[in-house]
Amino acid sequence: MDQKQLDRLTEWFGGYIQPFYSPDGDEFLNGNLRLKECHTHRVCGYTRQLAGQLGLDENETRLAETIALLHDIGRFEQFARYRTYKDTASENHSLLGLRILRAEKCLEGLAEEEKRIIETAVEHHNALRIPEGIEGGTLLFAKIIRDADKLDIYDLTVENFRRYHEDPTGYKLEIEFPDEPYYSPELLDTLQRGELLDYRLVRTMNDVKLLEIGWVYDVYFAFTLRQIAEKRYIEQLAERLPATKEVQRAVRGVMRYMHRRTEQTDYNGAAGKLSG
Repeated sequence: MDQKQLDRLTEWFGGYIQPFYSPDGDEFLNGNLRLKECHTHRVCGYTRQLAGQLGLDENETRLAETIALLHDIGRFEQFARYRTYKDTASENHSLLGLRILRAEKCLEGLAEEEKRIIETAVEHHNALRIPEGIEGGTLLFAKIIRDADKLDIYDLTVENFRRYHEDPTGYKLEIEFPDEPYYSPELLDTLQRGELLDYRLVRTMNDVKLLEIGWVYDVYFAFTLRQIAEKRYIEQLAERLPATKEVQRAVRGVMRYMHRRTEQTDYNGAAGKLSG
């Protein structure tokens, strides 16, 4: 994939999303759309960093950045139509994004393998796990977008939880789940077992915090985990949960897992990344 193709897609992205913004000052709509537009560009940045850590060449890095650019393309129509980013209350934004990419034909001109890799990564970037049967380079790029996406969502949610808890009545962005003083025992049990937490079981703001703490078990690269550890995302999320012994025990397990994983070397693990 060459730079001209990436530049063309970047220009298309900007032109595609602009009409979703309200010219009439609907700040709830515009603020939430702006949130996703800025998120997209930050994920592109994290993707470039991760690609560098993995030793990807220039063409591979551009392909990874293209996936980052397009991974949330369904969010704009989703919010404009439903006024929510909650997939369970609207529709799966990844599948919506895949339909948009095909309807807009914006991937025409790319090699067929590149189109397949992009579509596969976009389709599964928000799935509970990457389906079996995805292998080789396609699997690598699917892992990269999932890690880069999580890094920026951690940053966003930690900051947005801080802003919300400081001034709940003045908070202007969407609140997907109610701020209630309890959490799901089922989600906590899953976290304690070191297994992936299912978004469909989330009912409260505290459940969201548990879910994102549990994302650590779905992070693929040591570079990503080092970023999470250095920025203390897990500790900041845990500080806003009820200080029960069960929660503290689960968080300690997550921290031990992170410590073990951050000792790994991503570059060696990525050897032969595009074979198979």
